[in-house]
Amino acid sequence: MKDKIKLLLLAMTILSFAGCQKDEIMRFDLDDAGVMFPGAGDALDYKGYNTADQTYYVNESFLNVPLTQNTFIVDLPVRISGDSADVDRAVAYEVIADETTALSTQYTIVEALIPAHSHYGRIRFQLTRDAALDTLAVKVTVQLKDSDDLKVGSNEYSKGTLNWSNMLPMFTVNSFNTRTYNCIILSPLAKTSTSVAYYSPNAHKAILDALGWPINYWPRYSNALADPGTGVATMFGVYYTDLYAQKLKTYLDAYAAANGGVRLKHNAGTDKGKDIQPRVTGAVYIP
Repeated sequence: MKDKIKLLLLAMTILSFAGCQKDEIMRFDLDDAGVMFPGAGDALDYKGYNTADQTYYVNESFLNVPLTQNTFIVDLPVRISGDSADVDRAVAYEVIADETTALSTQYTIVEALIPAHSHYGRIRFQLTRDAALDTLAVKVTVQLKDSDDLKVGSNEYSKGTLNWSNMLPMFTVNSFNTRTYNCIILSPLAKTSTSVAYYSPNAHKAILDALGWPINYWPRYSNALADPGTGVATMFGVYYTDLYAQKLKTYLDAYAAANGGVRLKHNAGTDKGKDIQPRVTGAVYIP
């Protein structure tokens, strides 16, 4: 009888111990947050996840930054599965060398964290303007790693890639669009010339910045007295040439003042390496 009681107590002890282990494992899974990039379930607010290669993508361009600004901040978003915390938590990562084309001079990763009281955080990049990116795009790919604060939540959502460049698509080349450019940019060409010999992306971007035009907008030149505020197809009139050129001059002067007197230069075309000159009334082209 005593032996049966001992066996019963031993069995109860083993079951109790196993139950504690099970509770501890479940509690660990619930409380221990995992870090990952946003996935398919986050597509309403974070649209960069590609299921085909299980990578989260962010595409950026210096086109969205004024030419007077040489750096800007871009975030690769990360999130946690689990509860938020009362303190910032570090996110660990490594740069995947064979999936990275950017040079170390073109970017710096300045922080990687989940802020306190938040389920979303970032791997934050500071990008540096580089003339080499006028004709190519570069990328950095990172892989999330376990840290003291956060383990990797899912291998399916553990990789992210940031792509960027300086490239500006040229406006559609036709007689109307080219005349708009030549009316604002001073060159040996006539303002009504249809040649693109003196076109440069830097001058194009300066016009957009100076006049507040969107990246994907370029108005057609017209001999008619077109009102720029009407919203009709032909929005650029020859009568507004000096107004637009004067705004460009103000922009270029501000650029030079912000860069120690160095003026913005053409980065392509016949005048590559020369100062961009606005076609203001009375201006004389300087070769």
